[in-house]
Amino acid sequence: MKTIKLQLEDSLYEKISKNQIDIQAKFKEFLFDITDDGYPTISTEEAKKRVSEAVKDYHTNPQNFSKIDSSFWDDTEKRLLQRHT
Repeated sequence: MKTIKLQLEDSLYEKISKNQIDIQAKFKEFLFDITDDGYPTISTEEAKKRVSEAVKDYHTNPQNFSKIDSSFWDDTEKRLLQRHT
């Protein structure tokens, strides 16, 4: 495990302390968010385009998509738990 030194303005540190924010947890969350996941980044425009195309595809060909029922959610939960435990 490594240690990271972080310098903050006194006023910012006081705000964080006053609000009882867990700095270590928030900083760790931030580092996980900025870590490269191996996927190329895309612009907001590209993301909107992809979502729009997916919605059109769903409306045009709903038979190509899985029905969402209780077994779908059970399977999804099982896979997520396996991935993150």
